[in-house]
Amino acid sequence: MRIVFASSEIYPFAKTGGLADVSGSLSKKLAQHGLKVFGFMPLYKTVDINKHDIKKIDINITVNLYGKSYIFEVYKKVDNATYFFLKNDELFGRDYLYGTPEGDYLDNDVRFGAFCWAVMEFIMSENLNPDIIHANDWQTALLPVLTYYKYNLHNVKTVLTIHNLAYQGIFDKFAIERLNLGWDLFHMEALEFYDKVNLLKGGIVFSSAVTTVSPTYAKEITTPEYGYGLDGVLKKYIVKLYGILNGIDYEVWNPETDKDIYVNYCVFNYERKVLNKKRLLRDIGIEGEDKPLIVFIGRFAKQKGIDLIVESIEELSRKEANFMILGSGDKGYNDFFESVKGKYKNIFVEVGYDEPLSRKMYAGGDFLVMPSLFEPCGLNQMIAMRYGTLVIARATGGLKDTVKDISEENGYGILFENFSKEDFLKAIDRSLTLYYDNPNLFKKLQKEVMTLDFSLDNQASKYIKLYETLKYMGV
Repeated sequence: MRIVFASSEIYPFAKTGGLADVSGSLSKKLAQHGLKVFGFMPLYKTVDINKHDIKKIDINITVNLYGKSYIFEVYKKVDNATYFFLKNDELFGRDYLYGTPEGDYLDNDVRFGAFCWAVMEFIMSENLNPDIIHANDWQTALLPVLTYYKYNLHNVKTVLTIHNLAYQGIFDKFAIERLNLGWDLFHMEALEFYDKVNLLKGGIVFSSAVTTVSPTYAKEITTPEYGYGLDGVLKKYIVKLYGILNGIDYEVWNPETDKDIYVNYCVFNYERKVLNKKRLLRDIGIEGEDKPLIVFIGRFAKQKGIDLIVESIEELSRKEANFMILGSGDKGYNDFFESVKGKYKNIFVEVGYDEPLSRKMYAGGDFLVMPSLFEPCGLNQMIAMRYGTLVIARATGGLKDTVKDISEENGYGILFENFSKEDFLKAIDRSLTLYYDNPNLFKKLQKEVMTLDFSLDNQASKYIKLYETLKYMGV
């Protein structure tokens, strides 16, 4: 089976979040299962083509949009999958993928719309003959629209994966003209959304199947609370909506072989994990090896529950625990965390993205906290448990699907229901009670979570089954 897999970011080539991790890992795993996978991504200025051995090939793709031509050079890398990178410096030769810290690039509709047109032109000109075109999030959601409506490839099935419904690619209605789509697509049964263009909506309407990254999130997004205005559309097309839980690459995330952590370990010698905690605390200058280390790793965004941490910072500073916070995001949050650096003796803050440091935190932490307002799936909790770190999380989306509260039979984490400071702090207190009052159970759970299976094999198998259903049953 031949799969075109398009994403605006694919790890290790470009990454701002979990979309890159999933796109890189899943495309690789599908290829390892015997599928012929062609990955597509814009070639951003930030991609190190020498480091990744990406080579220019003798193909140019021209896209004409609204009276202007965009020429894309094509670069290639053959790994398990074959990856193509489309280069146009006017559109993608910028310092950031989607926008500056002050906001999104105003021409993102043209940037990613042109990329989608270029992918389709490449497919046609190079006779890739895919069975499935798999798009990811709004940046590539135009692909199902083009496949069905512009190229009339009705024998080619399309899959759209929604990694985060909060981001939909909404632009003014004249994006219809800028993207050469035609006004016959501007109506409520297609791309029109409150007199604007919604690219994600178009992908939902025209795709053969829509997937989300966890079963619970697939249910949540059909409700007004989580649907961000598209709950009605998703209800209408619920027959083609699937929740497939993300997984992580156990070759990439493995405390036994991870070169970035201080001391390697596995479930059979997990007691070596504590050596990572001691070294980490020493390096960041925080005392108290006997106290639990609670870490946060992620984007500083409302979705991630950062408000609960901000509102609780004074209370956290008085807990018998150490805290370590790593991340960056919205300017207001960045400024806040910069302002509290060094203010509290038990709270260490690093504003920015630091992959090696994050790995040291997974290995050195006793608990990872994820107080998300909503969470389509989340990968951090899976990574943390792979490293023997227990999870404190709000019971939403993929967190609810992957973390089972210790109050339940065979539970191994700490969940809280309400998005409130009070419930968040109660969850922190429950973790301290577990750590101090029941150390044997705490250590037992550390070992248990390391044996849970959140590997990509489960995810890849379900996608292959979906692809086969679409191809052979004519869905």
